[in-house]
This record gives sequence, structure tokens and C-alpha cells, in this order.
Amino acid sequence: MQTLQSLQYEELHSHYNRYLSPFLPYNLKDRYTDRIILPEAIGNGSISRTRLRPGMEVIMADFQITDDHIMHLHGNLPMVDLTFWIQGNIEISHSGIQEQISAGLGHLTFGQEEQIELKYTAHEAFAICEVRLATALFDAFMDELGLARYTYSAILDGRLNCMFSQSILPKVQTILQDMRSHPFAGPLRKMFLEGKTLELLALCFQHTLLEDEAPSQRRTGRLRKDDIERVREAGRILQQRMEQPPSLLELSRLAGISDSKLKFGFRELYGTTVFGYLKEKRLDKAKELLETERINVCDAALMVGYSNPSHFAAIFKERFGSNPREWIIESRRL
Repeated sequence: MQTLQSLQYEELHSHYNRYLSPFLPYNLKDRYTDRIILPEAIGNGSISRTRLRPGMEVIMADFQITDDHIMHLHGNLPMVDLTFWIQGNIEISHSGIQEQISAGLGHLTFGQEEQIELKYTAHEAFAICEVRLATALFDAFMDELGLARYTYSAILDGRLNCMFSQSILPKVQTILQDMRSHPFAGPLRKMFLEGKTLELLALCFQHTLLEDEAPSQRRTGRLRKDDIERVREAGRILQQRMEQPPSLLELSRLAGISDSKLKFGFRELYGTTVFGYLKEKRLDKAKELLETERINVCDAALMVGYSNPSHFAAIFKERFGSNPREWIIESRRL
């Protein structure tokens, strides 16, 4: 006889299939993973869903579509959803509100979907990682951690939905990169992804739920709203001028914020220093150039602000686990 908990787990795992119906049938379906290769008439790329354990699954999507596409989500299945928007900009409509979601954001959501529209733009590359937890499993995790006060229902506190938003931290970026490029298949793939998913959950729960006494409080509450926007503007300036970045004092002047608040704000929003953030963005851009523009290592280094190719190669390997030339060879095999 099935328990209420096991029925809830089965419902979670069957829930996602309805939204994949335009792309079915599955091209790969094994004991753990369902994988869809998009038909040429729709676009290119793939969507995979791996059942990691009862009540926990991870969806990895890397794709482009030929025409603009709207995905309608509607349902009343309660769940905990952790989504990372790695690449591509998506317009979301919910409860009469339109919101533009940019790459580099993560959302931890408690509640049910209700009526949501996701608008994908034709020919834009999208990369998304989504972790879904059944509410019973989330409560079991909190109980194991001695944090039973942070139950699913306590976090919602009578609301239909509750969402925590944050920029993707460098540590999280590294985990996501590992999840998107690894050598494992079958049961080892499931084991690897489960370990990485638990790392994501631990970092996310620590940063959103557990840093303050009450689950409704946010770390960014220590900064005023206008200060947060100025810190984000500083981040945009660094990305636009990574080849010749401004000094810390010039950056603070351009963003309209004191240098002490700027340093504090980067720690709060991005979990790193100002120039730690610049380093991460430079390396991400360099990797993108090597993969998509097919330029040589020296040119990629110069384009993101590194005049010493040897230094660039060393920090690239430290970040991604292989040097730039090895990365080029591997990316062109895919």
C-alpha cells in the first residue's frame, strides 16, 4: 500500500511531463533520466530530467528554438523549486505582472505554479538548471538538519507562494559548470548529479533561509534598495569595461556609491570582492569566446583584459579544471 508521502513523490516526478509535450517523444529514457533532443522543426539542443531520489529531480536545459515560444504553466502542486537562469533572457508573466529574467539569477520558490507564462525568444541560446523537491522531502531535510522550524508551511506562513532571488554566486557557477560538463553516464551520472544538487541546496539554504533568524528576512536587507541598484550598476560597468576596468575609486564614483559600501555590497550580493567578481566575469567571457568565436587563446586573453597569456592560462585552469587549449579541443568535440 502506497503512503501519502510516496504518492506525493510520484506526483512530483510526473508533473513536469505535461510541459514537455511539444517536444516529445523522449530520445533517451533509462532508469533515471529522460532526455529530449529538440526536433529540427522546433530548434536544437536538449532537455533532460534526472530523478535523483524519491521526491527530488533535476532538469538541465540547453537549447535554441526556431520561433518565439510561450510555455504555459498551470497547476496546484505544492513544491520547492530552485532555478538557475544560466544563459538567455526570459519574460515571465504571473498574477498580472510581467517580469524580465536575465541570465545570472537564481530563484528559490516555495508554493505552487498557478498560472505562469514563460516567453522564449527565437534563436537565443538558453541554459537553465532547475531542482525540484517534494514538500515532504524538504521538511525531512530540515528535520535532519535540526531545523524543523523551517518547514515548508512555516516559510509560506499562509501565502500561496514565497520566492527568494539572488545573483548566482561564483561557487554556484562552478557547481553548475560541473553539472553541465561531466564524463559520467547511467548510475554514476545520477550519483554525481545528486551530490552536486545537494551542494547547490546546501549553499542556497544557507544563504537564503539560515543566515537570519526569520525565513522572511533577506541578507540584502542590510543594503538600501538604491544601494543595491548602484552595486548592480557597478557590476554592469565592470562587465562592459573588463578589458580596461576602472579603479575601485573610479568605479564607486561612476556607480554613485562610496567605495566602502561598494565593497560591502559586492560581498552581500555576489559573495566575493569587487575584483573577484571581475575575475569571474572575465573568465566566463573568455570561455564563451573560446567556445563560440573560435579565436586563439592569446586573443581571448587580451579581449578580456589579460596581457599575460601564461597567467591567463593558469587562472583559467584553476577555475575550469583544464587549460584554454584543452578546453578548445573538448568544446569542438561536442
